[in-house]
Amino acid sequence: MEGSYKLLRQTSRWARFAQVTVSGEASAEPAVQVGADVSGWRVRSYGPTVGAVQVGDEQFRAEALDGVRYALAQLPEESRGLSVSVVEIVTSPVDTGPDDVKFAAAHAVWAMVGRQPGRQPWIDDTGAPVFP
Repeated sequence: MEGSYKLLRQTSRWARFAQVTVSGEASAEPAVQVGADVSGWRVRSYGPTVGAVQVGDEQFRAEALDGVRYALAQLPEESRGLSVSVVEIVTSPVDTGPDDVKFAAAHAVWAMVGRQPGRQPWIDDTGAPVFP
């Protein structure tokens, strides 16, 4: 299974962007991991010099893991038996803010399983993601 979500939000003050793709399979024990090539799109787009590791990559990886864990915790118990891998994290140096990747990762998981929980994060008036 695979799911993807693109956060595109423009307010009068801010632009917010993050795109996350996840893949998953049924598993006896839930597991979450970040793939080795989640930022490979930069190397393919800009070459190895510009596309190498950039500031914030570790933070975005951590946010993606948090988003996947959050999404799984919001699903009914019978839907949590998944091994989920974050396949790709696409960000923007100027438009990706705190929790944008977490928000996109959570929605990517829900897209992958085809279920939306009753309690979901939302975007507030400032454009920032809010997690209940």
